[in-house]
Amino acid sequence: MKIYRDYPLIRTVREPETFRTPKNLILQLLIFAAVFFVLEIAESIGMVIGVMPRLMGWAREQAAAGTLDNAVMIEKINSLLLDPGITYIMLLATGMGTLVVLFFCRVIEGRKFRTMGFFKEKAGLQYLAGLGIGFVMFSCVVGLAYAFGGLQFEGGLQKVTPMLFVILLGYGIQGMSEEVMCRGYLMTTIMRHHNVWIAVGVNALCFGIMHGANDGFSLFALLNLILYAVMISLYTLRTNSLWGSCAIHSIWNFAQGNFYGLPVSGIDSGESVFRMSLTGSDWVNGGNFGLEAGLPTTIVMTVAICILLFVPLPFLDKRPEEPEA
Repeated sequence: MKIYRDYPLIRTVREPETFRTPKNLILQLLIFAAVFFVLEIAESIGMVIGVMPRLMGWAREQAAAGTLDNAVMIEKINSLLLDPGITYIMLLATGMGTLVVLFFCRVIEGRKFRTMGFFKEKAGLQYLAGLGIGFVMFSCVVGLAYAFGGLQFEGGLQKVTPMLFVILLGYGIQGMSEEVMCRGYLMTTIMRHHNVWIAVGVNALCFGIMHGANDGFSLFALLNLILYAVMISLYTLRTNSLWGSCAIHSIWNFAQGNFYGLPVSGIDSGESVFRMSLTGSDWVNGGNFGLEAGLPTTIVMTVAICILLFVPLPFLDKRPEEPEA
């Protein structure tokens, strides 16, 4: 199966006067880098706003006790960044980045949100379908890793606490932020004047590199992140919607960290429904980075990409009608 040039999203992006963007690919990437830089600043501000009250309260206690100095402050900041409670704040802070990208696309590029894949038609159903597909996909990764001896089951919670729903909301915001940036903005911007496969490939590579600072990052992790981005790009094009892609990304991370209790791209998400530990070979479980750097993820992503490329899926496709012979 090929990617049709007249898929609704591609056709919408390439309509005359749809939005303003330079034709030069290098210039497009430089603008993307600038937007990403501003996004990082916005998310950092959101993070500081969330963390500062907690840090200042601790600093006042240390100052009153006469034990506050630079070394102690740095140690405290590092410990806060590793605290799962702060992870929730980090997730929510990514909403600031989403607002930056939406502002740039709507005001600077002059585009409508439908050119990013935010169509109103069946948006709720698209999101719910994405939640189900994403959960099944990651469960397949867990199943393979367990079968290959890379995971060990440790038990589960006695009850589900309200905090899990807060975390789910956080991942909903975080997953959307990365999809808006890489698929909604970068892929469609490149697709405006260039081949679709260039748009898919470039946004996938950028997505992988964006995770380079995560704990345990490796070439295998980069490969799997690129495969994931290619898969989710194809899903966006075939469904003509970014809603489902946002849902897949969000539930994938939530299921990984707070359902199965595994690190998400090297980050501990804290409370989870089940607890599983990494065991055996890093090639299977991904080591410090987590399952996203393991062979089971490679297998699942490769199968998903092949399905999206070659298998007719009438319930999924938003492909235009074939022209008459």
